[in-house]
Amino acid sequence: MIRANVCVVIVTYGNRFKYLSQVVESVLSQEVYKIIIVDNNSSFESKQGIKQLEKHLGNKIEVVYLPENLGSAGGYKRGLEKAYNDPGCEFIWLLDDDNQPDERALCELLKFWHTIEEFQEKEKEVVLSSFRISRLVYKRAVLQKKPYLVLGRENSFLGFHFIDIPYKIFARIKPLSLQKEYFLQSITSGIVPVAPYGGLFFHKCLLESIGFPEEKYFLYSDDHEWTYRITKAGGKIFIVFGSLIKDLDVSWHVKEQNSMSFLSILHEKSQMRIYYAIRNRILFERENLVTMPLVYFFNLALYRLILGFFQFLDKHKSLSAKNLEIFDKAIIDGLKGFMGKNENFNF
Repeated sequence: MIRANVCVVIVTYGNRFKYLSQVVESVLSQEVYKIIIVDNNSSFESKQGIKQLEKHLGNKIEVVYLPENLGSAGGYKRGLEKAYNDPGCEFIWLLDDDNQPDERALCELLKFWHTIEEFQEKEKEVVLSSFRISRLVYKRAVLQKKPYLVLGRENSFLGFHFIDIPYKIFARIKPLSLQKEYFLQSITSGIVPVAPYGGLFFHKCLLESIGFPEEKYFLYSDDHEWTYRITKAGGKIFIVFGSLIKDLDVSWHVKEQNSMSFLSILHEKSQMRIYYAIRNRILFERENLVTMPLVYFFNLALYRLILGFFQFLDKHKSLSAKNLEIFDKAIIDGLKGFMGKNENFNF
């Protein structure tokens, strides 16, 4: 394995130690320099497990205990600050607390890093990303050369654009076996415009050029806002398909075709997730994707009309009606530019 001082930053919250412990075990087998765990005010049971890890691993692990949950933006910012200021840290590898890397995941990232030559200051311009198997849309975006599949089209609302409707209908009737065969195509790497925190690998000098995550996003779309700074500055995000990560707990909006589908919004039990996911996505879109406001608002209106139709037919009236109310609240706050933590939607 190529040697490098890699500092792994993991953010955890709630009672998720059963996932975190598996991730730590997998990371330790890959000879990393240090593991930094950001405890985003997790449960008592989780804290007890983390303290046992501290006792067992000694200097190999460092824990940042936060008195309140600062969301993914605040949690990763604290972890990145700790890694950046560690003189022994050279590279940073970000993982969610349920991202279990394959035994060669880090090795593949380091190998790829050393093949990159076309950048004058790649330490400040290049980010790599492991391939999270549950997020096949990233492979599809690379194979089809359609970066908007992960970023969103210009003037799309929550990734929805009226010009994509015929394609979406075709995709639903396309035989599933053909879709699976398509995703099995061999490819080593590709460039994407944005990426989630989990799996990101970069030299710590990158933080000098793009800064830290924006805490005011709190939760959801903060990773896209942060990584899109790289793309806008002329840098590149390479997804390395040989560096595999298994998601032990698949995200709520990924379970239905890698997007915030109508049913996933109506059936989600956490209204906090709905609020922040919708509000923050609107903030990101208005900042980065809206070039024709009339088209954007047409897509918004059409999306809301379709969502209302699904809610009208839905069997779970009480839940879906409440979620639709939260959806509308998130739209209003997003359009008004409200940011930060909303005390009406806590963990």
